[in-house]
Amino acid sequence: MNLVKWFRKNKTKVMAIVVVIIMFGFVGGSALSYLLSPRGTGRHNTLAYFGDNRKITEKDLYDARQELGILKRLGVDELLRSIGVPLFDTQDLRALLLGELLFSERKISPALTKHIKQMIRANRYRISDKQINDIYRRPMPSDIYWLLLKNEAGLAGVRISNKDSGELLARIMPQIPQFTKEMRTTFGKLLAVLEYARMTCSGQDVTAAQIMHNVSRERETIDVEFVKFDSAVFAETQSEPNEERISAHFDKYKKFFAGAVSKENPYGFGYKLPDRVRLEYIAVKLDDVSKIVTAPTQEETEGYYQKRREQFTTSVPSDPNDPNSPQTERIKSYAEVASIISRQLLQNKINSKAENILQEAKALTEVDFEDIEDANLNPEQLRQMAGDYETAAEQLSEKYKIKVYAGQTGLLSATDIQTDKYLGMLYLKGYGYGYNPVGLTQIVFAIDELQTSELGPFDVPKPRMYENIGPARDVRTQIQGYTGTNMVLVRVIDAEKPSEPESINQTYSKSTLKLDQDEDQASEDVYSVKEKVAEDLKKLAAMDTAKSKAEEFIGLATKDGWESAIEKFNELHRQQTKQDESDPNVFELQNATNLSRSSRIALETWAAQNAGNPAAQFLINERKNNSRLIDQLYSLVPQNSNSIESTPLVLEFKPDMSYYCLKNISVKRLEQEQYETIKAIQIYREEHIQSQSLAAVHFNPENISKRMSFRWLREEETVADANTPEEAEGAS
Repeated sequence: MNLVKWFRKNKTKVMAIVVVIIMFGFVGGSALSYLLSPRGTGRHNTLAYFGDNRKITEKDLYDARQELGILKRLGVDELLRSIGVPLFDTQDLRALLLGELLFSERKISPALTKHIKQMIRANRYRISDKQINDIYRRPMPSDIYWLLLKNEAGLAGVRISNKDSGELLARIMPQIPQFTKEMRTTFGKLLAVLEYARMTCSGQDVTAAQIMHNVSRERETIDVEFVKFDSAVFAETQSEPNEERISAHFDKYKKFFAGAVSKENPYGFGYKLPDRVRLEYIAVKLDDVSKIVTAPTQEETEGYYQKRREQFTTSVPSDPNDPNSPQTERIKSYAEVASIISRQLLQNKINSKAENILQEAKALTEVDFEDIEDANLNPEQLRQMAGDYETAAEQLSEKYKIKVYAGQTGLLSATDIQTDKYLGMLYLKGYGYGYNPVGLTQIVFAIDELQTSELGPFDVPKPRMYENIGPARDVRTQIQGYTGTNMVLVRVIDAEKPSEPESINQTYSKSTLKLDQDEDQASEDVYSVKEKVAEDLKKLAAMDTAKSKAEEFIGLATKDGWESAIEKFNELHRQQTKQDESDPNVFELQNATNLSRSSRIALETWAAQNAGNPAAQFLINERKNNSRLIDQLYSLVPQNSNSIESTPLVLEFKPDMSYYCLKNISVKRLEQEQYETIKAIQIYREEHIQSQSLAAVHFNPENISKRMSFRWLREEETVADANTPEEAEGAS
C-alpha cells in the first residue's frame, strides 16, 4: 500500500500517538525514553542531573512548569518587556531576553525580535543576529532553563525575600489585592535570576584610557577638501602585462580575498573566489500582467470606500471661515479618493494575478516534492525530482498569453546579487504581523551547502537545493507610490564554497536575470581571473602616472587656482580618451566634512552585528579601508595644531590605488574640558554596552546548559556503561 494513502486512512490513530509523544516531549527528547521505561514512574524518579550530581526529578520539572504558569498569570512576560534603562531611554536587554527565553509567543515574538535587533544596532551592542536567534532555538522546553537559572542564582547566594518580592509586586501590580506566598516566592526567584544576570554581565572594568581613546577617535572630526586621482583613470593607457608578470602576481595573491588589506598586501589584491550560487528563475513582468487583468468596476471601488472610509481622513480647520481655528478630522468624500482607490485596486489585481501565475509555476515544478518535507534527500535526488522551469514557463505563457521568463544565472556572490538591479530588490515576507522583509541574498546563501547567512526562526524556512523560493517581490513596493516591476520564483541549482581559482585561466558566467530583449542579445557577463589580474597590474603600473598627474595638478592649482586646474585637467582627459563634452567630470573638488575615526571596538561591534550577512566581509573591508584613509589624513595634522600649513600636498592611499590632492585639512579637536564633561556618561555608556551585550551570552540556551553541567540521566548511564569494563579490569 502507498505510504501516503496508509497515513490518510489511519490518520486518527496516528494523531493520537503524536499527541502522546508531544505531551512526553514537553520534558525533553532524552527524557522520553526514560519515562516510557518500566522504572520511569513516580514523581521522585530522577530524570537528569546538573552541577555536582544534583538531581532533577519529575517533581522538579512539574514545579518549574507550575512556577512559569504563576509568572505568566502575574503578567511577568509583559513586565520583562517593559523594564527599561532610563538614562539611555532604552529597554533592558537582559530582561527582554529572559522573557523571550521563558515566554516567547508565536504572535508576539516575530515583531519583538525585529525590535530587539534594531535596538542592538541603535545602541551599538556587540551582538549578532545569530545570538538573538539562538534564544528561540532552544533545544529543550523553557521550564528546564527556568529550573537551571533559578538554581544557578540560588547556588550563587542571590536570594530575594518574600517580604521584598511582595512589596515590589504590590507597587507594580496594585490592581491585585493580595498575593499568595507561592506568588511572592516565585516572583522572588525571578528577581534573583535577573539580579544574578546583572552581576554576571557587569563584571568588566572600563579603564579611563580606553574611554579617552574611544572618545577622542569618535568625537573628534576632520574636514578635508581634495581632488582624487584614481589610477584606474590612467590604466587604459598602460601596456598589457606579459604572461610571466600575470602568473607571478596571481600566485602571490591568489590566497587573499579582494579588498583584504594587510601589511603583506597593502593594495588589497585578492583572487580567492567567494561563496557563490547559481539560480534558476521563472519571472513575470508586472507591466505584462497588467494587460490581462480588468480594471476595477465602480461598484468595487465604491464598496472598498464604504468598508474603509476611516482610512481616508484629512485634517481641516474646525471653522471653515477661520484657517487658524483648531484642526479637526474629516473623512474625504468618495469623489475625492475614487481615482486613488481605483489605482490601488488595479495594482492589487496585478500583484494577485502575478502571484497566482508563479504559484502555478511552483505547483508544476513541485509535483514530486509532495510529502518529502522531512526526507533526507541529497541535492542530486532533489534535482531529479524537480520539475523543469523552461517547460513550466512555456505552458504558462501559452495559458495566460503573456511572456513568462525562465533562465539561469551565472555563479553569483552575495555582493553580485545585492548590487543587481533585479535580484538585489527581491524579498520574501517573514513570519509575524507587519513589515518583515527577508532579502533574497540572505535566503539563498543559507542553504546547507554554504551556511554563509543567518536565517532566524521568524524569517523564512531555510531552503534546500532545487526547492522553490518565492514568489519574491520587489522590496520597493513597500514605498508608497512604487508599484514594482517584476515578480520572481527562484531556486538554487549550484553552490560553490570559497576557494582559490583552479588556475589563472579560470572563467565563469556572472549573468543575472534577463527580462529584456536587449539583455538577451547582449554578450554574457563572464568573469575571467586572468583579466582581473591584468586589470590590477595595469592599475598598479598607472600609480606612477597618477602620482605625476597629481603633482602636476598641484602645481597648476597653485598657479592658476583650483577651479581652473580642474577644468583644464577634465578637458585634457576628454581629448585623450575621446569623450563627449557632455560626459561627467573625472576630476572634481570634493568636500568631506565631520569625518570621524573608528575605534577598534566600533569596528568589532560593526563586524559582530553583521555576522550572518553573506556580504559582510566585503562591507567590513570597505569600512576598514575608509577608517584607514581617515587615520592617514588625521596623521598629517600635528597633535598641537588643528590644521596643516603645508597644503596643498599629495597623499598616496594604496587600498584604493589613488592619490589625493589635498587643498585643506582641519581637525575639530576634543578639548580637555569637553572630555571631562562627558567622561562619566561615556564610562557608564561603555559599561552599559558591555553589560547588555553579555546578556545574549548569559541567556544563550546552550551556555546555560554548559555552565550548569546539565545532562539527562540516560547520558549519565551511557558514560557509566562505557567506563564499566575499565573499572572492572582495574578491580581484578
